Amino acid sequence: MESLEGNAWFYIKNHQQQGPVGLFELKKLFEQGILPTETFIWSKEMNCWQMAKSLNMLPDSVFMSKKLEQPEENLASVWQELEKDTYPNGRPFVRYLARFFDLSLFSLVLMTFVSIFSPKFILESSGIFIFMLSLILYVLVEASILSIFGNTLGKSILNARLRTTNGEPLNFLTALKRSVFVTAAGMGFGVPFINFICFYYSYFDLKKNGKSTWDQQIGTVVLYGQVGLARILFVSLFPITLLIAGMMI
Repeated sequence: MESLEGNAWFYIKNHQQQGPVGLFELKKLFEQGILPTETFIWSKEMNCWQMAKSLNMLPDSVFMSKKLEQPEENLASVWQELEKDTYPNGRPFVRYLARFFDLSLFSLVLMTFVSIFSPKFILESSGIFIFMLSLILYVLVEASILSIFGNTLGKSILNARLRTTNGEPLNFLTALKRSVFVTAAGMGFGVPFINFICFYYSYFDLKKNGKSTWDQQIGTVVLYGQVGLARILFVSLFPITLLIAGMMI
């Protein structure tokens, strides 16, 4: 593992996915007892999040002190409990809710702007066409937002953030590639029926691998933190409210 010294590392603390830190700093966190050896850690060289004590990367003194402090435990059961509590293998519903919130907000702004200058376009266009148009235009908008602010509003509300596997914020080109990939492979460009197939595939792909296909291909990672029920309800109800309002107009 020493060959990974220059890599960015991420870890889970207090139910929040933290990082990036270098390997030297990560080791110090364990040596000083700031992080327990049961902490989940991840870097781009790893296929999935793993518990630090299962990897041969920490000084023997760290493990010896822990063994003297507490009796032997069932690693598999502890791993399963921590994994359930800290979501290291992805949270597809959080990602979907954040994206639909951002898309709904962008669609509201776009339709308000268009209706001022060309109300006839809104009246003569179908809802599916407007959704697909918003989806395609949002690719550029999302890439710009990510490169400028480092995150979207929906992801910020749901305590999720995007980084490269090197721990850096996304630049415009990387964000653009990801947005195109998500729109195509994750949403099927909004084409009816095809988009449901894409949703289905991407959901189980994320649940199985812990990382989406586009994040693996582009070199990005989504970090999650705890989020309250009130935020989830707000993000969930916002698109539904807009849809109901649109049907009543």
